[in-house]
Amino acid sequence: MVNLSFKEKVIIQLMRNKDAGLEPSSQAEIARKFGISKAYVGNILDKTQKGPKTNELRKRIASYVGIEN
Repeated sequence: MVNLSFKEKVIIQLMRNKDAGLEPSSQAEIARKFGISKAYVGNILDKTQKGPKTNELRKRIASYVGIEN
């Protein structure tokens, strides 16, 4: 099986959500949900942001999107 990055998993699930008419279907919706900027969401997905707060947000984003981290 292919070993996908966290960002790839999230993007695939966002596309699935969009096709099914579910939320979230974009990084912008994730940003609105958590009150953070779209750029920060991108950094979290790329794993360029480090630290306990970011790790917690990563877990919450995974849960919100509908994937296992």
